[in-house]
Amino acid sequence: MPCWGGRDVDGKKAGEGQNTYINGDRYVGSWKNDVREGYGIMYYADGARFEGAWANDARHGAGVRYFADGDRMEQEWREDKLHGCCTYSYANGDRVEEEWREGKRHGRCTMYRANGDREEDEWREDKLHGRCTKYPANVSAISFAGMFLSGRPWCLWCAVNGIPVCGCCTICCLFCCIQEQA
Repeated sequence: MPCWGGRDVDGKKAGEGQNTYINGDRYVGSWKNDVREGYGIMYYADGARFEGAWANDARHGAGVRYFADGDRMEQEWREDKLHGCCTYSYANGDRVEEEWREGKRHGRCTMYRANGDREEDEWREDKLHGRCTKYPANVSAISFAGMFLSGRPWCLWCAVNGIPVCGCCTICCLFCCIQEQA
């Protein structure tokens, strides 16, 4: 049942209040000109909730989303799309820090696993693009790395102390380059 603090001179929702939607979601927070505006909390029917900034009825600015399974996501929004920095913390202890642009992964992404492993990737337009490196916690100075172009593997290798030790790297690179040109 809708309930809000007041209406403006045109009879539109204004001030603090809440609204329950037909799908079971419920918003509690600021309204202006009949839309969500300012700080508010959206309680989703699936048990998740979003707390943060709203502008013109869309998530806009900083916010935190809490999921029913215990995961948590701190993010920045622009016009209801992820835009800027995002930190996703999983209930199992894993954590991802990544950059977004207009609702797509774009920039650096680092995954910190609860077991100590670390993965560093680069993204462009929601596709792996650039260097991707995995650093296992239980193996000293060994990493697995590769290059991606528009989501496709370009070159993969294994390295010890930063020196490639996989003999197939050159062959893989030549094969991928030939495939890219075809």
